[in-house]
Amino acid sequence: MKPKLSVIVVCLNSVKVLSHALAALEPQIRSDDVEALVVGHWDNRPEASAVRARFREVTWLSATANCTVPQMRTLGIRRSQGDIVALLEDDCVVADNWCQAVIRAHESASPAIGGPIEPGGHYSSRDWAVYFSEYGRFMAPFSGVVSALPGNNVSYKRAVVCDADENTGFQDVFVHWRLQRLKVDLIADPSLVVRNVNRWSLNHLTATPFHHGRAFAAKRSETFSPQRRALYGGLSIALPMIKVTRVAREVIGRRRYLQPFLRSFHWVFLFMASWAAGEYVGYVFGAGDSASRWK
Repeated sequence: MKPKLSVIVVCLNSVKVLSHALAALEPQIRSDDVEALVVGHWDNRPEASAVRARFREVTWLSATANCTVPQMRTLGIRRSQGDIVALLEDDCVVADNWCQAVIRAHESASPAIGGPIEPGGHYSSRDWAVYFSEYGRFMAPFSGVVSALPGNNVSYKRAVVCDADENTGFQDVFVHWRLQRLKVDLIADPSLVVRNVNRWSLNHLTATPFHHGRAFAAKRSETFSPQRRALYGGLSIALPMIKVTRVAREVIGRRRYLQPFLRSFHWVFLFMASWAAGEYVGYVFGAGDSASRWK
């Protein structure tokens, strides 16, 4: 029987982190309705053999060493069979009955449905900073028609993802923008909760947002004139304060995690400054090799 839901888990982190994610997911895929595909760079990770032996219900897909996260998503999408395709990353631990909740959510006509990302195990101010910077706008309460969905807790009807580009890979931000230009609403369902359980290094506040920001700006501005690229590059100088203010507004508006936010404020600013520097370089000089670093 063809599964209704295909869950694609892209692996970026340690095997220990992945084990937590699969321990929550595996009990939910022991049915004909759900399949799970785990995509990673296994050839360079001999320690992965134990976790592969432990979780036999999932399909393990090996990506080449130069395969980026969007390309790994596309690899999983093309190997999947479900009418609904959900995207996770290995540091996201799903809630009980998450898979069935995704299937129920897609009984509606909505083609793109995501859910909240909650903190889990964020003990240092640096960990909180990455959480707020990456996921602050997706923390609960998060429901209804929204302006954006997280790329690591999102699901689609298959028609949305079937033409994912093999070269650049499935880039959720630009897919979501395309849907919005077509007047399609992005929907957040509060029952589709995941917890982000990672720990972060200084690199995730400096180099990582810089390269993501640079690749994003270069992709966004592919059709821009030189004058428009220069304008956007100049405007990126204001991005750190704009982005930090947005995060603060989300935290205050939801009345949650105010103390961790205040303790991590300086790290949040560093993350946003790194991203803004990346955007500036992306608009003015192009992507360089930044897009290839998202692995």
